[in-house]
Amino acid sequence: MIAIGLTLLGIALIWYTKYRTGSGGEAKTNEDEEELQLIYNKTIALISDEKYYLNKNVKLSDLASELSYNERQVSRAINRFSSGNFNKFINSFRIEYSKELLIGGQFDHYTIEAIADECGFSNKVSFYNAFKSDTGMSPTQFRAAKQSS
Repeated sequence: MIAIGLTLLGIALIWYTKYRTGSGGEAKTNEDEEELQLIYNKTIALISDEKYYLNKNVKLSDLASELSYNERQVSRAINRFSSGNFNKFINSFRIEYSKELLIGGQFDHYTIEAIADECGFSNKVSFYNAFKSDTGMSPTQFRAAKQSS
């Protein structure tokens, strides 16, 4: 009889935990969402202001440490509010910077490999792949299209 009672109590507890509604669960979710948004905003500010993306060896752990959060929190914020993981997030800043260099005129004498290096990419292939994924064209095509217009 006690075993049946404990079993029913266990089932009720599991059901309550899984299906409960109300402000308790929602408040926690809203707090989490606000905290993630705050972390994401701080991450963008640091990356932009300090040009963190130019560091070829940038790691999530370094960024998290600089922001005084743990890696999991920063990763969750990036995954939640950007269109990809940490690497894709960093590469999006690098691509935007590379576009400026490709069309600015000041770097017209730079090779594509030199532009990649200047933007924080460790090699030409990863630059080409990230650039093409983001813009739909290669850096060379992008430069030519912007120079002709």
